[in-house]
Amino acid sequence: MKRCWGENCALFFISMGGITAALFAGYLVMNFLVTTGVTDSMQNPIVIAIAAALVIVMWVIAVPYKYGVRWYRLQQARGHSVHAKSVFSCYFSAKRMLQVYKLSAMLLLRKGILLIPFALLLGASIYLIIRFNDIGGGMVYNIAVVILLMLSVMIYIAYTLINVKYSAAPYLFALGHDRPAGEIIKESIRFMRGKRGYMIEIFSKCAVMLIPCILVFPMVFLVPKTMMIYTAAINEIIENGFAEDRLVDMERRD
Repeated sequence: MKRCWGENCALFFISMGGITAALFAGYLVMNFLVTTGVTDSMQNPIVIAIAAALVIVMWVIAVPYKYGVRWYRLQQARGHSVHAKSVFSCYFSAKRMLQVYKLSAMLLLRKGILLIPFALLLGASIYLIIRFNDIGGGMVYNIAVVILLMLSVMIYIAYTLINVKYSAAPYLFALGHDRPAGEIIKESIRFMRGKRGYMIEIFSKCAVMLIPCILVFPMVFLVPKTMMIYTAAINEIIENGFAEDRLVDMERRD
């Protein structure tokens, strides 16, 4: 972090600015639809279709930047000083953009399948809370809200841990993006095998570090630091995986 504090803080502001702009754009679109009388309900099929279209547009815009940031942080973690503007390099190569879209889509599909049961469970909980509120709320409603919050956190943690096997894929892409997406994902699964306990330790330490973020301002420094810690952990796993592969190759030759 000594070589890239300023750049990482700048990336934090860019990311937050992009999220804010996306939310504001969504708000403006929905407000326009309500004002013009196109719809008066968020459950209207038109609203759902437009919301889905906005999500897809934001995904298309954000994915190359997301991979660029990972490449930048990985280079810093490996001791290579690179310019922060390199995070936008994917936008200037049609081939690279297609590669990141393909890999991101394949990862999204694999993770999305596992998300379905969690989403159904969470949706059922939200429905029950709404029903409790309709029949009077009170103590039962308050307890239900607390249970929902706890359930949401547990679902997020479980979902993250189940999908930790794909964590190395974006960084493996950054090290060798000319390889097929399927090959990168398989290598990520192989490298991350048996590393779930180690990643739980990393997540736990980062979670403790992020507690001061409730004051908002510390986010500027703590979020970039935890992201670099996470990147360094993934880089360590990847390097160990490459070392083991080289050892196996040498043993086969002998």
